[in-house]
Amino acid sequence: MNQALLWGVLGSLWLQLAAPPARAAEPAAPGLERLDLKEGWPRGGQPLPLPAWTQLHLSAIGEPMLNPVGGSSSSASWSGQTTLALELNPGLKRNPAQWREIDHWKLKLAVNQYSGDSLYSERIGALFPLQQIAYPSGLLPSELSLSRSSRDDNLQVKAGILSLNPSFIAAPVFNGYVHSAFNNTLNISASGLPISPYASLGGVVQLKPTRELSLRYGWFDLGSTATIARWLGGSPPAAGSGSAQLLQLNWMPAKLGAPPEAALPGCRTGAGVVRRHAACRRPVLVQNQLPGSLISIGGYGSSAAGSGLYGSATVAAGLPIGLEQRLWLGGASSTDAPGNLSPTFMAGGLVVQGLLPTRPLDVLVLAAGRASLRRGAVTAWPSAYEAMIELGYQLKLSRTMALQPTLQWILNPSAGAGPLPDILAAGVQLSFSF
Repeated sequence: MNQALLWGVLGSLWLQLAAPPARAAEPAAPGLERLDLKEGWPRGGQPLPLPAWTQLHLSAIGEPMLNPVGGSSSSASWSGQTTLALELNPGLKRNPAQWREIDHWKLKLAVNQYSGDSLYSERIGALFPLQQIAYPSGLLPSELSLSRSSRDDNLQVKAGILSLNPSFIAAPVFNGYVHSAFNNTLNISASGLPISPYASLGGVVQLKPTRELSLRYGWFDLGSTATIARWLGGSPPAAGSGSAQLLQLNWMPAKLGAPPEAALPGCRTGAGVVRRHAACRRPVLVQNQLPGSLISIGGYGSSAAGSGLYGSATVAAGLPIGLEQRLWLGGASSTDAPGNLSPTFMAGGLVVQGLLPTRPLDVLVLAAGRASLRRGAVTAWPSAYEAMIELGYQLKLSRTMALQPTLQWILNPSAGAGPLPDILAAGVQLSFSF
């Protein structure tokens, strides 16, 4: 076990033991004011008269970005993503206790359309993209799967065209960030792995012996990843061969962080909504925008991308700021395979809801990370790392719309032919869904 992985495991244990128990969720009481995101535009729910066993999801993200300071040059960029997902599930609106055999099955289709400038980070000298959706323009199928779930949800089996995330490596807390190293899969960038939006033939089995504990196993055919990316005219990733296998253990203890469906207790004052206190005269319930607790440990092995271990922990921070917070720590360590740009990665961050009393549904995000580099992989000079810091603020405009300004500091940018000044970049993420 190398040093980075050791610190990752110790950090996860520290988070688990040191974090105070999450405050218990308060059930809705008659007459108690509740603050939720409004419907907004575009309207949520089902905009089309679809059958009850059908769900259609459409989402779009835009990420303009510029770096006025540092790097090889000052430049601006824009990247966009549109996602369409269709789910067919006969048991969708039926009580699981009344399921027939066909109700256990679900068919899912998802495709992503990418546009914009995918070479922005390279142009300014950063090795890792500053935008989570910096992919070559084109249409990529990200999932076409058939799955079966048991009535009690203790066993799930899924097969078809799949990405390894979100089933593996990814954690819900990562979704709040814009920089690609924080958003998604702990910066694992080994070539050939089907990390979304790329997908391959594969299958996933999940065992869930308790409500809080689950074990997942996945198998993916790396040789099919590039072929599937070309189906709709998308640009294929680096070619892989053979197969990849992943095994991951998830623990979601409610005592270390209330689940998202649990409302946060607040108190309305003249200045806005603050956290609940003993002398509160106007208690309110605030819709929770934070992820629940999650302790995750896993590993992967493949013929083309080598092998590695990874883990992350998300727990309640217990800090006296905002309505509630989540503290997270994650890391990945892998073999120094030829197609692996970053053998080790460590990161951590803080997510705070309701920092401003007048905006109780908004979320502040902060993260810092460091990626080691395989010498000679992409640079002409012996850089040993690239580090990144991100500060962002999610303005929750409605259930379907959000606006997130982001400020990023890239230390030791490593995609140039020599040392470059640190990069200071600013941007915004605009998103909507229905």
